[in-house]
Amino acid sequence: MKKIDLTERFTDHFVLQEFLASPTAERHGLPNIPLKCHIDRLRNLAVRCLEPTRQRFRLPLQVTSGYRCPKLNRLVGGAPGSQHMEGYAADITVPRRHWPFCYTTSEQIARLLFDWMKDCLPHYDQLIIEHSGQSWWVHVSCRIDLTKNRRQAFELEKK
Repeated sequence: MKKIDLTERFTDHFVLQEFLASPTAERHGLPNIPLKCHIDRLRNLAVRCLEPTRQRFRLPLQVTSGYRCPKLNRLVGGAPGSQHMEGYAADITVPRRHWPFCYTTSEQIARLLFDWMKDCLPHYDQLIIEHSGQSWWVHVSCRIDLTKNRRQAFELEKK
């Protein structure tokens, strides 16, 4: 079996390791190892959705959740059919220390990203602005077969 290169660069600003990191997996000693097909899908997501967004705002995007193996998905309370398990999705935000001067909440930052991505990205499957309490983020997914992208955009409150 070929060893995964965690430093594999997908774009100027994104590497594979960002999509695999999980404090929950680390706490539970759980290997969160994707297959090659998952890595290809994550690369597609970085190229088509994340890098254009990063370039537009010139702000670092933090992947807070990328690929999840099925056990990790259950541990974090992910949906049973979550696109994270297939390597199609990532949850993103901008780290607090990089927020532009006029933005003071994670909701404002998430809405900034969400609105631009919804209006300007030509390819995405799902775009969801999510929040739990005061914490807000954007879930974005993109399929390699662009004809299967549904361009669904909506808001979701996590309980």
